Amino acid sequence: MSFHAQNQAKLSSWKFIEMWVDPSSDLPYVLMLVGDVDGSYTLYDPTEGYQVVYAARDYEKVKDFLLEDEYVQVRGRYQDNAEARKSEPVIV
Repeated sequence: MSFHAQNQAKLSSWKFIEMWVDPSSDLPYVLMLVGDVDGSYTLYDPTEGYQVVYAARDYEKVKDFLLEDEYVQVRGRYQDNAEARKSEPVIV
């Protein structure tokens, strides 16, 4: 079953997406952090079929998890809001 099929309900309730990268390897490794409107934060691994790597209800805990493993945030945040849903989500 695809990521989309498994997570269809969650896909409509995200608030923002951040990309985090581990630049220490020859091929940088990327994780996707999704902040949900319910206040949860989930890290997904796009290379493993969007498998959940880590989840918490506190953004700082997720950020600490990433920083502990020396991940660096890719500049910008893909953010959804009511106005953006009428057209396109924005990168801030």
